[in-house]
Amino acid sequence: MPMDWPAYYDAQAGRSVRFVLRETLRLRGETPAGNAIDLGCGEGTETRHLLRAGWRVLAFDADSRAETLVRRGLDATELRRLAFRQARFEDLPVLPPVDLVYAGFALPFCDPAAFPGVWAGIRAALTPGAWFAGEFFGPHDDWAGRAEMNFHDRAEVESLLDGLAVQSLVEDDRPGQSAMGPKHWHVFHVIARNPPAPA
Repeated sequence: MPMDWPAYYDAQAGRSVRFVLRETLRLRGETPAGNAIDLGCGEGTETRHLLRAGWRVLAFDADSRAETLVRRGLDATELRRLAFRQARFEDLPVLPPVDLVYAGFALPFCDPAAFPGVWAGIRAALTPGAWFAGEFFGPHDDWAGRAEMNFHDRAEVESLLDGLAVQSLVEDDRPGQSAMGPKHWHVFHVIARNPPAPA
């Protein structure tokens, strides 16, 4: 059954900023805001949070409603630091070098055949010292088996992160709630850093 993205965006309105992004920004400490990519930005909670923290953000989403939703409540200065591109994961352009790639609950919705190329593009966009924060879905997830989605067990997630300094890898495998109702979640919450350039 395909996702009802407009209903999902409506259900997400007003939620708090996701933990992996808040924790990533905390771990960066006093490092100045830089350039970020938000993949699958949806209704824009995290994009707006980054913009208000001084970041320049390139936000991607496949849904035509997303740009209007993302822009809600932003002032002129914040809007000047926002670029939005409507694109599916399968059609992403070459990503520019950035200091942070955030992909909150988004990458699992990439077609499995396209995922290796998308992930390679994310890795290539991480400048020395840059951060990745986001989620992967595991094989016990209720949605596992959907042909249009990708899933990874823990060993596969660790392989994807090979060469990055993993700051946090938390596995959730439990019943819970989604925006659309009860669901068994199997999620890997990831915060990882590309090693800084040698001094």
